[in-house]
Amino acid sequence: MKISSTFGNFRIIQTIQNKDQLLVIGTWADLVKLFDSGRTFLVNKPEQLFGVYLCKQECAEFLVKLLQDIDYKEFEKLKMEQNLFDKHYLA
Repeated sequence: MKISSTFGNFRIIQTIQNKDQLLVIGTWADLVKLFDSGRTFLVNKPEQLFGVYLCKQECAEFLVKLLQDIDYKEFEKLKMEQNLFDKHYLA
């Protein structure tokens, strides 16, 4: 999963060996904004990508932090049309 936010650009990958562990990949500057620099390690030297291993709960907290930082003022321009829901029925 690729995520772009005000904190930076990240990729989240599930590890093969441990399904409960996720790898968050990003630049050093982006990762140390949110995680301890001692946990961050080099993943790809030519691309200057670093990573942090997270359990699923910690990853959920990371995603919540990113969602809480969304600037909702940008969405004021979006307007839902009333007729969008006119022909939908709930079961």
